[in-house]
Amino acid sequence: TSVLLVASSSSLFISWMGLELNTLAFLPLLLSKKNKLSSESSIKYFLAQTLASVIVVAGGLSLLVWGEGGISKEMILLGLAIKLGAAPFHSWLITVAESLGWVPLFVLLTIQKLNPLLMVWNFSQSSSSLLYSIIFFSLSLGALLGLAQTSTRALMTFSSINHVGWLLASSALSLQATLVYFTVYSTILLAPILLLYIANISHLNELPFVQLSLQHQYLFYFCLLSLGGLPPFLGFLPK
Repeated sequence: TSVLLVASSSSLFISWMGLELNTLAFLPLLLSKKNKLSSESSIKYFLAQTLASVIVVAGGLSLLVWGEGGISKEMILLGLAIKLGAAPFHSWLITVAESLGWVPLFVLLTIQKLNPLLMVWNFSQSSSSLLYSIIFFSLSLGALLGLAQTSTRALMTFSSINHVGWLLASSALSLQATLVYFTVYSTILLAPILLLYIANISHLNELPFVQLSLQHQYLFYFCLLSLGGLPPFLGFLPK
C-alpha cells in the first residue's frame, strides 16, 4: 500500500506518509527475534529512519517557503540517502542487517528501498553534485568494503549498497530504467538468500562444511557472480 501511495502521488507530504507507513510496517519484522541484539538494532533502525524523516520534512518545508532556489532538494535527497542506507550513510544498515533473519534481510535490502528510490526520481530529477557524490561513494565503498567481509549478511548488505549506487544512477535516466534494474536486482538477490537460509550459513568459512548438492553450489556461485554484475550473467544486463 505504501509503495502505491508513493508511486501514485506527486505530493511530497503524501510521499512522506508512504515512507513512514513503510517504516512502521517493517518494525514488527525487526522485533521478530526476541533478543538484546534485535532490540538494539530496532532502536538504531528507528532512530536512523526518524533522523532521515526529519531532514526530508525540513527540506519539504524549506521548498514550500523559499522555493527551489536554496538547498531544499539537497536536504530531501540527503534524507532519502539515509533511508536507503547509501554510502557514506550506511553504518546503521550494517548493524541492523547483522541481527536479521534471512527473510527480513531480503525485505530490508529490496522492498524497503523502493519508496525512497521513487521519491529520489520524483524530487531530484535535476543534476546534483550531492547525488553524484552519493552514487560515487555507494559504488566505491560497496565494492571495496564488501571484499573484506566474511559474514554472509554483511556481504549481501555491502553488495546492496553497491547496487543502490547503480539504482540512483538509473534514477537520473528514467523511472523505467530504475524499475528494470530494481526488478533484476531483487531477482538475483533472492536465490543466494534462499540458499543461505536453507543451509543456515552465517559466514563464508562455513561453506565447505555444509552439505549442499553440486547443483546448489553452482547456483550459489553463479548468483554471486551475477550480483557482482559480471558478464554473461543476468546482473550484467541492466548495467
